[in-house]
Amino acid sequence: MVRIRVDGIGVGSGFLAAGNYIVTAAHVTWPYTAVEVVFEDGTEYVNVPVVSYDHLTDLAFLGPIDTTAPHVKLANTENVSEGETVFVIGYPEQTLGLSFTNGEFEFSWQWDDAVIKQFSSTADAEFGMSGGPMTNANGEVIGVLVRGYDPGSMGTSSNTLRDQLFKAANGEEVSQAGSRPLPADKGSYEHEFVLHGHLDIETFIFRDPGDAPISIEFEASKYVEYGLFDEYGYAYFRSVFRSARIGISDSSCCLEGTWYVVVRQSFDLEREVIVRSSVPLVPYRDPDDARRLRVGDTVYGVFDTAGDIDSYFFVPAAGQRIGIRFESNDLTQVTIDYPDAAPYETLSVEGNYEEIEYQASVNVVHTIALQPTWGTDGYTLSIFDTESSSDTTSSGPEKLDQLIPSPVGDMLRHSFEHSDPAIHIDYPLNITGGDHAEVLGAAMFEQGRGGQTIALEEREMTFLRQAPQEELSLDQYVRRSPLVHGLPVFSEQVTASREIVTSSGAPILIEYFEADQGDTKGVRLAYIHDGKTGFMAVFYAPAGVFDEWRPVVDYCIGSFSIRDFSVADGM
Repeated sequence: MVRIRVDGIGVGSGFLAAGNYIVTAAHVTWPYTAVEVVFEDGTEYVNVPVVSYDHLTDLAFLGPIDTTAPHVKLANTENVSEGETVFVIGYPEQTLGLSFTNGEFEFSWQWDDAVIKQFSSTADAEFGMSGGPMTNANGEVIGVLVRGYDPGSMGTSSNTLRDQLFKAANGEEVSQAGSRPLPADKGSYEHEFVLHGHLDIETFIFRDPGDAPISIEFEASKYVEYGLFDEYGYAYFRSVFRSARIGISDSSCCLEGTWYVVVRQSFDLEREVIVRSSVPLVPYRDPDDARRLRVGDTVYGVFDTAGDIDSYFFVPAAGQRIGIRFESNDLTQVTIDYPDAAPYETLSVEGNYEEIEYQASVNVVHTIALQPTWGTDGYTLSIFDTESSSDTTSSGPEKLDQLIPSPVGDMLRHSFEHSDPAIHIDYPLNITGGDHAEVLGAAMFEQGRGGQTIALEEREMTFLRQAPQEELSLDQYVRRSPLVHGLPVFSEQVTASREIVTSSGAPILIEYFEADQGDTKGVRLAYIHDGKTGFMAVFYAPAGVFDEWRPVVDYCIGSFSIRDFSVADGM
């Protein structure tokens, strides 16, 4: 048994196998090319080379080292049965010595599109034990610990390990995803780049600067955001991502190891970005990005860091049904999208194994984007023909009877029915960006593909009154509303407003506003029903997008109705 260390700090566990190679988990040593290895008797090896990474199996091979220490014996995992005893051995982070847990073997499986066999057990695993052996009652290794759950653990089988070790020892490529060493250049203190839409990211790598404080600043729209992630996938910011308008200068940031800066935006716009830093940033060019796929293709990819987005392209025929299958060790979000698609025409699913049947509605370039929920991981993605006509996940022909016309084409209607039949709100989903929007007891935000955002609120006036019997005006409701104060816009100025009197005599307030020194424009609608309940809708967007979508904005506002009164009629 060995403890794996980086810069003197324990990061995981491993063991000595045939050929004097050290076996561990890939996520333990990534992205390093050499690490320290310490045996249980204190024997230490420094600068042990990492000769092979395989993020699909989550295995890494180090060495070979010059030692006479005994090797482990690999068992045949195929001979292990459900209920047999399993031991997990390693160096938990909070302990100095070797430790173990035990449980039972549960079941094993093989990936559909990769030569990978894995299994699960009820034996718990603590942080720091990753890469250690999972053994049977005879001490024979049946797998390598690659994931710990609460409770339980997962291992890559010794059968897969044996095959990969043979390749590593013979200098062959171990991973079906290919080797992907980090760039060797020293980086620069300033970079300029363009983000092309919400599925495009830019990634930079840097090492800790020692005692010097980290400083990173951006010249970019407030709608561009960035995250800092360590080599294990943990985010530095509590919010994970934050606006590029808020840089960082912190002597306590990023003190150890390798760090990633991931820059992204939420909207389908082209954004020019400049980043400047106190440490050299090295651009990382992801080999998985922008690959073109055809029916029958299977690709093997890797999420190189938390926040990674791998985008693939394919061009289906209009009406063509295809199957899409993906598999990974951790939860993955998969999105199928194409330019100018309405939100209800896109598809997004999450899981670690999914088989989707998708029907294309148009003959254009489609994007399949995969995003991890945490850290580095490998995955497979396959596209295949399907003749099945049932359970189709597509653009939703069952929803077509809900389409309503608009200035920019058909939209999908969504209706909010209040317990009071006087309140009825219709609005097109193309605006809200999803088919799950509801008017809730607090603000809820939906972002559409062009950057337009709508927030909806239902609020009891009791919570906004400053005195029990105070009668709030619409202006007072708007100024006190948590929804308005919670919007991510600053220095708001109302540029135009009007009140429309409904058939009940209660007015509706419509206000247009600008914010963020003109970067953002928006409009809001507010209404108080029977003096008791306030309803509000706020539509805001980057200024250029708002102007471009102005016909849709006006249509959206006009589609709201109170009983038999439509805002459009009053306008």
